[in-house]
Order: sequence, then C-alpha cells, then structure tokens
Amino acid sequence: MEATGILKLRVILDKDNTEKLILPSHPNSVQALIDEIKSRLNFTFDFRLQFHDPDFDNALCNLVKIEDLPAIASVKVVRLVELDRISTSTDDTILQTDSTDTIDSPERISRWPEVFIVPPFSYEVEHVLRDGNAAFDKDGKVITLTRDQKHNILETMGEEIYKLKAYPSTTQIGKAAEALVRKHPCLKERNSDTGWEGWKNRLRHKMGNQRKKLAKAGIMDVAVNAGKHSRTNPDGASPRANIKRPRRGEVNFLPSYPSGETRESLETRRLEMVEEFKKTSAERDIPLIHQHMMRTFALRREEIVTTSPPVSELKDRWPALFHETQLYFEFHRITNQNLPHVFYAALDDYAPQLIGLYKKRKTGRVGERMEQLLLAYGKQDKNDIYATRTAALAGLPMYLKEDSSEIFKTCKDEIEFYEATIALVADVDEEEVPGGVPFSPRQVFIVLEDQVVMTHHSWTDALVCLFGLIYALHLSYPEKCTGFFEFIQVVLLKLDDERKQLKPKLQTLKNELV
Repeated sequence: MEATGILKLRVILDKDNTEKLILPSHPNSVQALIDEIKSRLNFTFDFRLQFHDPDFDNALCNLVKIEDLPAIASVKVVRLVELDRISTSTDDTILQTDSTDTIDSPERISRWPEVFIVPPFSYEVEHVLRDGNAAFDKDGKVITLTRDQKHNILETMGEEIYKLKAYPSTTQIGKAAEALVRKHPCLKERNSDTGWEGWKNRLRHKMGNQRKKLAKAGIMDVAVNAGKHSRTNPDGASPRANIKRPRRGEVNFLPSYPSGETRESLETRRLEMVEEFKKTSAERDIPLIHQHMMRTFALRREEIVTTSPPVSELKDRWPALFHETQLYFEFHRITNQNLPHVFYAALDDYAPQLIGLYKKRKTGRVGERMEQLLLAYGKQDKNDIYATRTAALAGLPMYLKEDSSEIFKTCKDEIEFYEATIALVADVDEEEVPGGVPFSPRQVFIVLEDQVVMTHHSWTDALVCLFGLIYALHLSYPEKCTGFFEFIQVVLLKLDDERKQLKPKLQTLKNELV
C-alpha cells in the first residue's frame, strides 16, 4: 500500500490515558506505523497495536494489515514483554513473547516509561477523586483529602514507582507527580507554579521511607545500602558513602533471589553450569544452561556488584557470561534491552550524520587523523554497511578529542600481550590503521585485565560484546575514553537515567545529531 492521505489517530495507552496523533500520510506498513508512534510519543518499549474494527461493531482486533486501518481510527498500545526464553533453534536466537509467565524473569520487566501510568487507588479514594474531578471540571474546585486518603495515594504511587525503579531521579518523580495531577486535576495545588510540586516532594520522601522499610525486609537492591552510619550504628560508613545503585540506566541492578531459592541451591545450579562448560560445544545442554543462568541472575549480580571479583575468577565461576548469546541475555536481564538490535538500529541511523560531521573537521591534528580515517573509508565498498559502521565508530574518539590508543589496538600474525584493563585488539595485515580500528581484521580479541576473554571476526560486533561485558561485569568505562562509551549508552542505546551530566563536547555532539 502506498503512503497516501492524512491519518488521524486516537492512541489508547490505558482506560484513562490517550493521545491524539495526526500523521501527514498513511504509513505503508504496520511496523512503519509502530515506528512512527514510537518516535512521536517517545516510547522506549516494544508494542503491538489493536484497532477498533468497524467490521465487528468496533470491537478491538489485532492490527495485522495496514490496509484495514481507517483514515480516522483508535488504536490501542499493547506492550510486548520480552522474557528470558531460550531458543532451541541452531542459531540461538533470542525469542520475544508477550507471555505473562514471569517466574524465571528478573524482578523488573519494563523501563521507566515516557508517560507514567497512574495506578488505581482504594475504592474509597477512587470514589472521592471521581466526584472531585467532576466538580473541578464544572467550577475549578479542588478537594481536601483526609490523612488516610492521602496516605493511600502516596503508598500506591510509591509501590508503582518502585516497580520501575528503586532510586528514581528527581525528574522521574516529578513526572509521576505530574501524571497524578493530570489524571486527577482535583488534586492540583493552588499555590504551586506547576500544580504538583507538593506531590513531587511528598513522593520523594515516600520513596525514601519505602526504601528503609524494604531494606529491613531484606529486599536486596535497597538492603545493600542499609547499615550506614547512624545513631544506632555509629561505626558505620557515611550514609552517602559507596552507595550501590544503578548509574547507567540498569533496571535490574541488584535483584533478590527467586522465590524458593537459597544461596546453596543457586550455588548448586552454578556448579552444574560449570560442568556443562567442560563439555564440547556440541555436547552442552544449552536449554539447561540458559535456565540456570536465569535462576542464578541474582546470585551473580550480588557477587559482581558487592565484591567486584577479578575477571579471571568470574570467567571460572560464570563461563556462560563470556559466551555471546548468554552475554546478550544477561544485558537484557540488566537493562530490559536487546543490545545488538538497538545498537545497530541506532548506529545505522546516525552513521551518515556522524561521517558528515567528521568531513567538516579539516584542521589541526584531529583533522589530519580524521582525514586518514575517511581516506581509508573511501577505499571501502560504499554498499558495505559494516565499513560505514566501523568508520562512524572509529571517528568518535577523534571527534570528541579522546585518546583511544589504549583501548583500540592492532597486532600482526598473532596477538601481543598488552597490559590493558579494557581493550579491543585487532589482528590485521596493515602496518598502520587509523584510530586503531580496522575495516577488515582477521580476528578481534576482547581483552579484560590483561587476558583475552572473547574473540570475534568483526570489530563492531566485538565492540558490542565489550559494551555488554562492561554492564554484565559492572566495569567502569575506560578513563581516557569515557565520552565514547557514554555516547553508546546515552545516544545509541538511550540508557540514560536522567542523572548523568554529559561532558560539554558529548552534549554538543548529541545536540548536533537531533
């Protein structure tokens, strides 16, 4: 179907939350429509669409063919929950399903939404708010809640926020407060510039109190920060010292053990996996390994986050983490994001803009190095997407004026041993490679703490694995190349928890790519 005519949509998020959307033309596919809705409404989650089908008295039906969608229509967003499921196919592909069976999945299965969905409150409070909203619509009158009613709202909102994040940023709490007042305008505050500033402050204090209660109950991701200096614990560390909480958009940073599991039972599963990895690749029980990796996720995160063991020890204890398929699963458990899919989709979108910016850098030392890179890129096949990806990534450290020489290295014939905390070492034919990033390497070695932990045939694929390892092993970004890795985190993967203040050069680049 060709893209024709204006499309007017009423996008339904839930029973009390809808958005109006007018598109200049009719998308040529359902996926194109989904992508457009994602872009316009800033959705970061995957979903399918249902629509009110006029052939069946406007009953909701799955939207399969774009031709079925009228020019003026209501569509409902149905979130797809990506669960950890092992594929039994030969290529170990990652399955996506909207099944609600979450027994083996991490605690949190969604990221913080662009539009916070306000949960229903108690029967009494919902009745009061319904009448209050009607009165507000009629004469602009706000209501006064009893202490118990206000407590119910804060308690319910706090629980909903915690489902998404244990340590939400001030901005995110503000978005929750704004959503509350938008849904229930009778709660608007008269002496507030925004109308919800007081609710924002109450929710912030509520989250602090809730974390204290959950810590006492032994909930792992907040209990790890309990026991700090206080009147009852005068010898403890400062309350703000070494706080362990998500800093790079992690959703499941430090989960609790699955129901029915203990440290001993999870350790038994870990040992079974180690034994499986002693077998040849063909003999390993891949579904069993995957099942055990899911169940032992909390134990693994506890070890990695709280004790920071050396990579050599982790490789012995958790060999599956250094297997590409399981590494991507682990990244998904931590962030609820498909790393290679999102990474390459964003990179392919930004690559032409990035290379265009590189071509404008023609002076100084950076200009000379950039010219060498672009000259090498010019010798590649213009239809080679891998060459374009490599050029776009290789130029980033130069553009940001960072020294990537300790991270991106090359060798000839056989790998040389480097003293490197984090590095990609490419086995190449050329004497010199611009930026240390080759277009056609024989192999690429991923080096962590002076040892090769994984190998790949593609430099960009190796970089994706390296980024996944940084998250899975809770490693810091290389000090001299933080801007490069923050670009991947914030711009390509959009893993920004709204706490990070970007460096001026990176913020400028991000603005140039908008």
